[in-house]
Amino acid sequence: MPFVAILGAGPLGGALAHALASRGRFDEVRLIDSEKALAAGKALDILQAGPVDACSTRVSGSASIEAAHGAWVTILADPIQPDPLTHLGELHRRSPGAMVVCADAGHAPVLSRAVAKGLIPPDRLVGAAPAAAASAARALLALHTDRSPSQIHVGISDGGAPGTCAIDWAHTAIEGVPAASCLRREQQQQLDARLAALWPPGPLTLAAAATRVAEAAWFGARQSFPCWWVTDGGAGTPSVRLLRFAPGGRARVIS
Repeated sequence: MPFVAILGAGPLGGALAHALASRGRFDEVRLIDSEKALAAGKALDILQAGPVDACSTRVSGSASIEAAHGAWVTILADPIQPDPLTHLGELHRRSPGAMVVCADAGHAPVLSRAVAKGLIPPDRLVGAAPAAAASAARALLALHTDRSPSQIHVGISDGGAPGTCAIDWAHTAIEGVPAASCLRREQQQQLDARLAALWPPGPLTLAAAATRVAEAAWFGARQSFPCWWVTDGGAGTPSVRLLRFAPGGRARVIS
């Protein structure tokens, strides 16, 4: 039975569980947190909302990381104490064939350390926050140009500070026209500053991005996603790379 395991039942983990359950692509969502009452309570709330959302995904809460055994995809959501590295290693050990998705905007250094310590192979670990940054940038550009977000394509690159993201203007387009020819340099700089001020994205934006990445990581997708990807053995901060996922958790860098 295809299921996804989410570690951390805080604001981000709860939003992730609800988004995954509502979309219904996985048969089951397991929410794991050392505070079992928190995980179980959020799972029950999502289950009770199922008839309203017209979804029948099974959602459960657990205090034991053993609940992640055999997951198709595992997600590290809210900050886990005392050390998230231990939990990442445990997630991979219980589901070695699963892609591990780090959902929080502060997880960039965690990815590097996990790979550097040999806890997870780099091709089994991605960070979804850049996809959330792309969504936020599309919303900003749509407001600025008075267009629908569906008419805007945003490229995302590494930001000025480690673990942040910025708009890649060379790969951003508005209605198929390069954004650099539609917006003056001053306007681009203003939008860059607004996106930087909005970092990190909120839990709903992060959850929406991680949900799409998690689904693509197992079922595959023609769409590509900007994600953090460890390319240097964990020696530095992960870089933003455009990834495309084939079914079964196989990812390849396309740029």
